[in-house]
Amino acid sequence: MHTNLPTLGAPIMIVGLLAGFFLCFYGNVARKYLVPLRSVLSGAMVSLALAFLIMQPETLIASLASKNTIKALLDHLIKGDDYLFSSIALASIAIGGLLLFALSRKSGLVTGKVVALFAAVSMALFIFILLLEFLPLTPNLLVSGILLILILIFCMRDFASYMAFENSVAGALLISYLLARFWYLEDLWIFLAWALILSILGILSQIRSMKKHTAKREGADV
Repeated sequence: MHTNLPTLGAPIMIVGLLAGFFLCFYGNVARKYLVPLRSVLSGAMVSLALAFLIMQPETLIASLASKNTIKALLDHLIKGDDYLFSSIALASIAIGGLLLFALSRKSGLVTGKVVALFAAVSMALFIFILLLEFLPLTPNLLVSGILLILILIFCMRDFASYMAFENSVAGALLISYLLARFWYLEDLWIFLAWALILSILGILSQIRSMKKHTAKREGADV
């Protein structure tokens, strides 16, 4: 069957599926470790996006229109002729990741809101990149923008519950994306159906895990 989607190697497929299933169903178990790691990824991802948006907007638009956006961006970042941009972009990744990691280790209302803000923006970027395989750029921007607002509201209200929700959704999206690549499926509705079913199952699993953890903690306090 012909497809415009690039194929994935077996090791990437296996590791990606394992990571996706763990995030989807057991992410809350490792929340203590996932929040700092998630913060590093959030800071790095948002910082890189800002570097492209500010310094290379034309390259960013061209990469978004290509068949493999991630590869196009990485090629420009690593193999491009603009060494100044590459240096600044790589530095921004390191600084953004380390800064968010440091903030995630501190307790406080302001630092918590900053970490939540970056988590929401990076999740919207993650969804935007995944949907590029299935939606044109303009509808994708609209969908991702609406989702960003909803995610941001959820994040600011209850970050702990949001993290469990995000782990389930992110894991479900990753699994659905990899399976779509593996079976050469380009139908958006199949991708969304898989993602929805896995998200619901993952959220139910993580809610049950959170309730057990809360019950144990309350029992220990008595």
